[in-house]
Amino acid sequence: MRVLKRYIFLAVFLTQSYAELIRPEDGQRLHYIHVVFEWEQQPEASSYQLELHDINTNSFFTYDSLSTNVFILKSNINWDNSYQWKIRAVYEDGNYGSWIGPKTFHTKNSKLGYRYITNHADSLIQPGVTIFGGASPNRHTFVIDKEGNEIWNDGSYKFKINHVDEYGTLYGNSDHSFPANTACKINYDMDILWASNIRVDPHDMKETSRKTYFVMKNTYSNGPIPSDNGLTDIFQSLGFAADDTTHEFPWYGQRIIELNESGDIIWDWNPFDHFQMEDFDNHGHTWMDGYIYMEYDWTHSNALWFDESESAIYMSSRHLSRISKIDYPSGELLFNITLPPPYIANGASYLGNNLLFNFQHHIVKLENGNYTLFDNGNISNQLFEHGYRISRGIEFEILEDSTCNIVWEYSLPPALYGHACGSMQVLENNNRLIFTRGVGANPDRPTILEVTYDKEIVWEMRGNQHYGWYRAFRIPSLHPDAFSLMASPYSYISLDGVDMNGVVIDSSGTVTISIKNESDYRQPYQYTVTDNQKWIPIMTGIDTIDAQEQIDIQLDYNFSHGGRYTPYSQINVVVTPVKHPHAIKQKEFIIFDKSNLPLDRYPRQSLIGHVENIPNPFNPATNIKYELLVSGKVEIIIYDIMGRKVRTLYDGVQEAGLKSVLWDSADDNGIDLGTGFYFYTIKTGTGFKKGRMLLLK
Repeated sequence: MRVLKRYIFLAVFLTQSYAELIRPEDGQRLHYIHVVFEWEQQPEASSYQLELHDINTNSFFTYDSLSTNVFILKSNINWDNSYQWKIRAVYEDGNYGSWIGPKTFHTKNSKLGYRYITNHADSLIQPGVTIFGGASPNRHTFVIDKEGNEIWNDGSYKFKINHVDEYGTLYGNSDHSFPANTACKINYDMDILWASNIRVDPHDMKETSRKTYFVMKNTYSNGPIPSDNGLTDIFQSLGFAADDTTHEFPWYGQRIIELNESGDIIWDWNPFDHFQMEDFDNHGHTWMDGYIYMEYDWTHSNALWFDESESAIYMSSRHLSRISKIDYPSGELLFNITLPPPYIANGASYLGNNLLFNFQHHIVKLENGNYTLFDNGNISNQLFEHGYRISRGIEFEILEDSTCNIVWEYSLPPALYGHACGSMQVLENNNRLIFTRGVGANPDRPTILEVTYDKEIVWEMRGNQHYGWYRAFRIPSLHPDAFSLMASPYSYISLDGVDMNGVVIDSSGTVTISIKNESDYRQPYQYTVTDNQKWIPIMTGIDTIDAQEQIDIQLDYNFSHGGRYTPYSQINVVVTPVKHPHAIKQKEFIIFDKSNLPLDRYPRQSLIGHVENIPNPFNPATNIKYELLVSGKVEIIIYDIMGRKVRTLYDGVQEAGLKSVLWDSADDNGIDLGTGFYFYTIKTGTGFKKGRMLLLK
């Protein structure tokens, strides 16, 4: 399984700061062409400039006036390409800081083949992008924009999407490390955030607010073979009684199981304990499949919906043409919605006989209390006078758990009848996104339609006939976990010859911590702010931030009180996106009481050119290379990860030009140092540069 990267970064060390490009990582291969760029906050910057270099075409793109240290670029990046990027600070007076970088990243290959897009009414289309995927020719998922441009794919992970929640989390199943990921949660970098680690049914999964997961798993019991099926004689010729009562043939259905974060089963619901075996499909294809595979796929449950407010699970059982409501955690079956007799033997005692959906997919409960599903309509030619197999998108209501009414329906043309898979999503503008396999066209015609409430088609995508998709969703964008974390004011500081970044205030003042939601989803964020000198109380909270909005946390300082023994303190800020905890960020910086501390500021314009050490990582030695733009005194010092000085490499005067100094990984006492990160500073009378290197032994 891929190791999960946590986007934790220390913006400032206690004694030293090292400017870094954070995201994309150097050499990273991206699954998307809408790219998140992230870097460390730069002291005194009022904005930032980013330069992107397309290596293949040698083209350069510049992006100015970036107000935070996170930027999502949705243009000028193509598939199967290589890029370098770098950033620099822009100051209030219009001057620039030194470039940080470059770093290199690559985009993977495009996977999506033929697709045909028709934009019928642009002004009526719900903004966003469309994510869809399926199981054939192998598991796959794509994201496209409204013009049909592919902007994300799952690469080689063979991931099939089945759900995207309101916070942008992706749920589905992957053949990667099979069967560990037959139910899994991912992000757009294809990090596996959670996985079942056991083989489960791949159709659906839902996460709860308790960070547990409802999935399904096959369960078996013997059952009878019907005496009035078209295959009865064949079964009897094989030695079966096929008399409706003899439990002689393997039946299977889907248990609902609840798994905790560790993958332990903590709750279980078995259909053989709650459904009557007299109810089965005797009018569709299921007994033919039973004969072919010598086991009967009784329920073929394919969708779950968990309503936490009423503590109930809704389950779609395709082969029973049934939606069931199950009380949680008692497991009591509260109702079934299904077909009337003779299609379902006990159908007269259940709800919704008038809805006549059959072999359905994708049950969803809406905020208004109604429900939606995709009615595949496999036996609709038997149920309706029109005599065709027709698929429908349906919204229906349930009144007092006793009466069902269709509120809205859209009947697809016979050529778009879909015998399997399918979904319907009600969008923010009240349009409906409907996906159908479209097998009625023979060959398949997988199609996604955006339809208004008045049943006008405003957007349409038709895909390659070889693709067997499962569900489709309109989502705001990629990268729901993107956010920035910044402090203000934020400056270069020198204290007794030691250089750092931090906040300087007079005897009283305010420090502002800004959390900006850089995504297009509304997201909750949990934060904690601590001061190790306890000059201010610990601050904690959870705030929900709208898309592209920010909150400012004010830290009010007043140093008029006594009892302090140090003129500075360390601030630690930890921010966790509640629904995307893998993207946790930590920022540490120093706050200084200017009234008790003489401080110097560095000139903004460094007179040291490009700095790097080669090789990096290294063992046992590395060359630190730099350029002096003017002659003068130079001091080069190595620090360990705790900020302790371990070696003075050079202290003297040098002429302008390209320079190099070797570090043999020993300290000032000649003792070889161990594996770890080390930092170097190059300081002149008019400049200062920093870098990080990794010693591997």
